[in-house]
Amino acid sequence: MTKKFYAKVDEATCKGCGICVHICETKGGKNLKNGLKRTLLGGTLPEGADKCTGCRWCERYCPDFAIKVEEVTPVA
Repeated sequence: MTKKFYAKVDEATCKGCGICVHICETKGGKNLKNGLKRTLLGGTLPEGADKCTGCRWCERYCPDFAIKVEEVTPVA
């Protein structure tokens, strides 16, 4: 079974700088015009965060340490 990951953003810390969008490998540099999407609480996360591969580049490069990549545990 393939592991699934999700990029979780701390809504209180994220400033919406967009570094995560530019570094995200699921973007492939193609959909940067969509960039960030607003979450229900007013924070942001990269479009395609649900397609996260678990590379953790966004987590490493976030200047505010606002992103945590977590492995999704399947519900049985």
